[in-house]
Amino acid sequence: MLQISFIIIEYHSIQDVTECAASITRTCGDISHEIIVSSNSTYSEEERAILIDTHPVIQWVFNTVNGGFAYGMNCGLAKSAGDIVVITNPDVRIQSENIADAISFLQINKQVGLIGPQIIDTIGAIQDTCRPFMSPSHFLRRIPQRIFKGKDVLLEKGFNYKRPQAVDWVIGAFMMVRRDALKKVGGLDEEYFLYIEDMDWCMRFWKNNLQVVYYPDLQVEYKGDRKSTSTITKRKFVNRYMYYHFKSYIRFLMKFGLNPQRPSIC
Repeated sequence: MLQISFIIIEYHSIQDVTECAASITRTCGDISHEIIVSSNSTYSEEERAILIDTHPVIQWVFNTVNGGFAYGMNCGLAKSAGDIVVITNPDVRIQSENIADAISFLQINKQVGLIGPQIIDTIGAIQDTCRPFMSPSHFLRRIPQRIFKGKDVLLEKGFNYKRPQAVDWVIGAFMMVRRDALKKVGGLDEEYFLYIEDMDWCMRFWKNNLQVVYYPDLQVEYKGDRKSTSTITKRKFVNRYMYYHFKSYIRFLMKFGLNPQRPSIC
C-alpha cells in the first residue's frame, strides 16, 4: 500500500519543483511514495506535454484556472492515494533523513491529525512557523514589526523550538496529515485565495478533536518571501499580496470570531 503522497503547488516555478521533488526522492529512500504537482500556471497543451515527458516521476495535475493556493492543493489532494499526505511549497527542501519517524509518529498517535516540521532557512536559522491563533491585536502587532522594523522572523518568547508539542497552527509551506484525519476534516477552504488558509485548516483540525503538533525531529529548509509585508521598503504601501492577506484574515475572523482559540480536547 502507498505510504505517503506529496502534493507540491506550482505556479511558474518548475525549477523549484524539480529540486523539491529531488529532495523528496532522496529522503524517502525505500518508503513507497508518489509526487503530485498541482499546477496553477495554466500552461498550454504543448507545455504540458513537455513537462510530462521531462518529469516522468511526477504525476501532474494541470488546473484550468489559477484558483489560489487552497484550490490548487485540493486538486492535488483529490488525486492522492497515500495513507499519509504532505502538502508543500515548491521551494521547500527536506533536510532530515528520518521522514519515516514522522510517518510513524502520525500513525501511532491517533489523537494527532496534522504535524508541521521545524523549518530553517538557507543558513540554518529557525523560522517562526508555528504560532498562536491570531486575534486582531496579535495580528496588528506582527504586521508593523515586519513592515517597519524589517523583521522576517518573529519567534515566540518562551517557546521551545526543539521539542515536539501541540500548537495552535503551523504554516502551510509543509504540512503532513493522516488520510483518515483528512477525510474527517476535509480539504482547505478555497474561499481563501492566498494566505490564512493554513491557519484555518489547523483550526478545523482542532475543532474535529485532532491535535496539531510541531514536530522538530523532521526538518525542512524554506524561506518565505513575505510578499504581503515587504511593501514599505519597496515604496509600495499597498500591493495585491497585502490585499489578499487582509481579506483572508477578515474571512478567518468571520468564521471563528475575534478571539480565536483552539478548543480543549481529550
